[in-house]
Amino acid sequence: MIPIHDENRPSRRPYINYVLILINILVFFFFILQDPLLERSLRSAINNYGMRPIYILEGKRLETIFTSMFLHADILHLLGNMLYLWIFGDNVEDALGHGKYLAFYLAGGLFASLTHTASALLSFYTAPIYYVIADLITPAVGASGAISAVLGAYMLLYPKARIRTLVFYIFITVVSIPAYFYLGFWFIYQLLMGVVSLTGIKSGVAFWAHIGGFVFGLMVVKAFNIKPRRKPVAAAEEAIRPIVAPWVRAPLVDIYVEPNLVFIMAYMPGLEEGDIRVSVSEWDVIIEAERGDVRFYKHIALPVPVIPKVIDPAYKNGVFSFTLYRLT
Repeated sequence: MIPIHDENRPSRRPYINYVLILINILVFFFFILQDPLLERSLRSAINNYGMRPIYILEGKRLETIFTSMFLHADILHLLGNMLYLWIFGDNVEDALGHGKYLAFYLAGGLFASLTHTASALLSFYTAPIYYVIADLITPAVGASGAISAVLGAYMLLYPKARIRTLVFYIFITVVSIPAYFYLGFWFIYQLLMGVVSLTGIKSGVAFWAHIGGFVFGLMVVKAFNIKPRRKPVAAAEEAIRPIVAPWVRAPLVDIYVEPNLVFIMAYMPGLEEGDIRVSVSEWDVIIEAERGDVRFYKHIALPVPVIPKVIDPAYKNGVFSFTLYRLT
């Protein structure tokens, strides 16, 4: 499964997330372009600025905890990490604010590196000695520890946000998966592989850095009771909201979010199209209808901002449907 994007637009520009992605890309190409065929400059940078657990345990070269966060072993390593940071980082920055997001990102990377170091130390009791030595002296690089903290925060902040995902199973298809399922499955996989890695079976992936970062993100959101930013409903709209009497029914509503469009379908049987009224603002939709003793009312908080103009309204077989353009 490869995530493409999330159906969860932030309410402000994620400038820090943009800068972090740009720094990672610039650092990688700064070293790789010096010697693109043999990659000697990149390998030298990894040896000099990558984090070796043995040095951290000895209190040496502590700066490599941070320099290693902006180095990547190859282009696929870089692209994979930046894809996840691009998809999930903007919303976490939206919830935290720019300055706090930067501090959170760096602290998450620090916690992930220390967790990786602790796992290397734990290997003394769980793995053959030559694997332990390899774990302690091999430089670890990559932004994945800090990004894992972002993923942990995202799962608690936006558990029901849907992730558009490219799935390879018999046929290649794109599906929308709730964040709690996608990221929960991702974490379980990291945890299982992390346990396996302690036995001495190595894959070259710092699974415990991912685990540590993810747990850090969860803890920060819970400890500081961080909530996602939400758009308030306008006071005028609140004032005209009717009192819901027992005979007023709420229609069943489905919302489908595409890159440029939002499709809304409401099941309201027993009406004519002329009985239905729709009010749209940037973040909200109100659907009202009345015919004889049948009345419907529904206030919908949209997951993304839209242009307040109803497109292609239609009522057929008891289902009222219409389209809205997303606000870019």
